[in-house]
Amino acid sequence: MSELTDLERAVIDVVARENWPDFRADALSVLNRENTGAGRYTYLADGREQALPDGSYSAQGRMIELPGVRNGLGFVVEASSSRISHIEFFTFGNDEWDGGEQGWKIV
Repeated sequence: MSELTDLERAVIDVVARENWPDFRADALSVLNRENTGAGRYTYLADGREQALPDGSYSAQGRMIELPGVRNGLGFVVEASSSRISHIEFFTFGNDEWDGGEQGWKIV
């Protein structure tokens, strides 16, 4: 297991603020990262085992600006079996992303 990157933590924080106000990200860890070329799946474990309603969650109208990714990245956080499951990052159009996180900004 590894720690969340700053980008992953920021995505969890913004999604939690809008959807799960009492959620705490301090016990999250990364089980695995799978880069797809057009995005990434970051699989998570929650040491607090906080119950969440199953579903796909985003932050209204938010996206990630990232140098080299013309149209930016979208993101959703998935919850299944009443637990946080993973973050899905995705590009728009035919853009590719190598998984680098330098210079990102959530807008």
